[in-house]
Amino acid sequence: MEDFTRILIFGEEIPARNSHFTGRDEELETLRQRLAAESEKTPGRPPQVVYGLGGVGKTEIAAEFAHRHAQDYDIIWWIRSEDEDRVQDAFVKLGRRLDLPHADDYPPDKFVPTVIDALHHGPFERWLLIFDSATEPAVVKRYLPPGRRYGHVIITSREQHWRIHTKAEGIEVTPFSLEEAAEFLGKRVPDLAQRTEQGAPLDPADRRSRHDDAVRLATALGKLPIAVEHAAAYLAETGIAVERYLAMFRENAHTLFSQEVDMDYPHTVAATWSVSSRHLGSDAVELFHLFAFFSPEPMAEELFLSGGGKVAAPAALAAVLCDASRFRTALRRLHRYSLVKADGKHDVITVHRVVQHVTRGQLEIERFQDCEEYRAAVHALLASTNPHNPDRESNDDQYDLSLQHLRPAGALETDNPELRQLVIDQVRRLHLRGRHKESLRLGEEALALWRAKLGPDNEQVLHLCVEVGIAMRPSGRFPEAHELNQETLERLTRAVGDDHETTLICANSYGGDLRTLGRYTEALELDLKLLPLFERVFLPDHPRTLNVRNNLGADYRRLGRFPEALEQDQLTYDARERSLGPTDLRTLRSKNALSTDLRACGKYDLSLDVARDVVKALALRSGPETVDALNAQKCFAVALRKAGQYDEALLQSERAVQRYADFLGDQHRYHLRAVINRINDLRVTDRLREAEELARGALRRCADLDIPKGDMTWAASVNLAVVLRSRNRPEEAYALDDTAVGAMTELFGPEHPLTLQATANLASDLAAVGDTTAARELGERCYEASCRVLGADHPDALAVGANLSLDRRAAGDAAAAEELRNEVVLRFEQVLSPQHPVARIVQQRGRVSLDIEPY
Repeated sequence: MEDFTRILIFGEEIPARNSHFTGRDEELETLRQRLAAESEKTPGRPPQVVYGLGGVGKTEIAAEFAHRHAQDYDIIWWIRSEDEDRVQDAFVKLGRRLDLPHADDYPPDKFVPTVIDALHHGPFERWLLIFDSATEPAVVKRYLPPGRRYGHVIITSREQHWRIHTKAEGIEVTPFSLEEAAEFLGKRVPDLAQRTEQGAPLDPADRRSRHDDAVRLATALGKLPIAVEHAAAYLAETGIAVERYLAMFRENAHTLFSQEVDMDYPHTVAATWSVSSRHLGSDAVELFHLFAFFSPEPMAEELFLSGGGKVAAPAALAAVLCDASRFRTALRRLHRYSLVKADGKHDVITVHRVVQHVTRGQLEIERFQDCEEYRAAVHALLASTNPHNPDRESNDDQYDLSLQHLRPAGALETDNPELRQLVIDQVRRLHLRGRHKESLRLGEEALALWRAKLGPDNEQVLHLCVEVGIAMRPSGRFPEAHELNQETLERLTRAVGDDHETTLICANSYGGDLRTLGRYTEALELDLKLLPLFERVFLPDHPRTLNVRNNLGADYRRLGRFPEALEQDQLTYDARERSLGPTDLRTLRSKNALSTDLRACGKYDLSLDVARDVVKALALRSGPETVDALNAQKCFAVALRKAGQYDEALLQSERAVQRYADFLGDQHRYHLRAVINRINDLRVTDRLREAEELARGALRRCADLDIPKGDMTWAASVNLAVVLRSRNRPEEAYALDDTAVGAMTELFGPEHPLTLQATANLASDLAAVGDTTAARELGERCYEASCRVLGADHPDALAVGANLSLDRRAAGDAAAAEELRNEVVLRFEQVLSPQHPVARIVQQRGRVSLDIEPY
């Protein structure tokens, strides 16, 4: 029995130890020696690939190695490697067991590198990763910890061509030797044992006879371990003689060998199954046929017991699924005959992929109509698991019952509309949980198949288009999202009308595309049109209707109509707090929008109070990281700076930038937005060189990301100009601001608040280069417009006025300058406080720079 006194983590996915494991001493010893040996070609110890045909026992060897050498490791972790999503899931689970931070906060592709790094640099000196049933060497290679000074990696695969990826010779697993097969049969079958039940040795003649029977049987089975296991289980269960079994086997094998069977595995597996089926009973046979159409991944018993009523055919199968007692009796029988593994501890069932393959192959040849019925039954069972609410995180366990089986079960090609709805809901659920890549892989694969099969105007095809379009934006695929949503909206409008629920949802998403592309007026016009439709179709306080109201606030804010944005966001917040509660993520999203609106309206202290409340509320929420939480962190940092708390703002903006990078990647435009805000925090804390480097990098990224030249590009440009003027390089600042003012005037209009901020800075540039007259003339126009657009008491208007007083004095108009200065100083003290850094600059007759916060 293995010794677990040393090991800290022994993965639950590791198969239970096989008490009948036989032989393979050479393979196990070779594996041990190679794992222990340093490689001259590869840093550390190269991974070892255990390869061979299906059914020869690769997984059994890896599992036996894990159990036999458990005491040699701190961690042994099993990674199902049929596809990349399962690999990532396994690493996420390992991260949780290691108590690594953010295991439930970040999407798998962002968190897995943390786990790999922990294995490479962490405190665990001895670990073993087992990648089972790997199919893609290039995929697995991405998840191998570098160096592996202490750790070991085993890969099991049917593929032979791993050397180019692993720099190591593989270990080929062939069928049993005759002696190994005979030994296994002797352990498993009482009538073939070399000793009596009491352990006494048999007489030589009996031993030779039993050995000869075992050798004849092993030879007939091709020494294939999985076939030998099936035969042994049958003989042990029924007690029939080997000669009788061989006769039945030859009869079934003759029939099978006369057929053109399209499968890569030996006919012996099919023949042993055919023999076993005679004694299973009809219930077990029906259940076994059903299992063949699922994934080789574990199947939860709950999936069969809760959805059995949805299966109509085959009738015999439906009867088993509707009776829990019959189901469990049949399952136990399959387990006794070693045709399935039933894990009672976790209530899951697994079937070897070879057995599934040959079973499906036989059914497709001999009982094609029944084969279609079994596949339809699988689809009905999967569809029955749908809780029909992907937005609710508490439903995740229910959705996980089906996720790994969708592709292997042919769910993407299904004719079952309920199963197609489950696929749609899974796409939505995955991107809502931050699993954007997984969501898009599933959604785009299904979309290609459905369009070809159902046509581009099918309602479910269009519904899936909507979810794929929504999932594209968090992945940074903004132009593609816009194109898909635009086409989908046109098709939905023609097919079901502009007031259909799916059409409205798509139109709402399309409005988000317009805002992302800087087409703010179009977005506002669309949302104003959508609001009464949503109120009629969904009712005024429905969450989807409130989403439209939320978007209206965003439209007004981007257009510089801050009081209207504040009014709209206040209405949305009140409704969400009333209907969803104060801690719902959507309510907090509205509250964060209020903080932004208040800041835009110049109410800095109130904006900070609200932003701080939002950050605190989000910190108390359990669950994964969200874009909303990142946006709140970014807004909190800006609110701190506007309120004059520069050092704390610098710290919080650094955290915001890092969190965006961890969650979305450092190439995402939301990360870029946080970077552009951080430029200002570095500047006001006199870290001018860093601010300039960051600003120049941000401008390059705006070009690299192919971002439309909206508020992000010009915010980076204007903020860089402020830094350059602070570094006594006003000519460079003037060139940037002059270009920005021209572009922003064309894009937003001359009296948009962002344009006025850039114009105020341009006046400062003119003053710095000595063009006093031009500085004053521009300042006069900017001050009048700022007072009219923002209000005379807005801090930005007061800053423009303070700068204008300096330009009036420089132009020789001392009286007008002093009058304006006194007025501005008094108002600054009332609006902000005498201690605010900007108020102190004005008191000291300094010039105020206006930075831009991109929305």
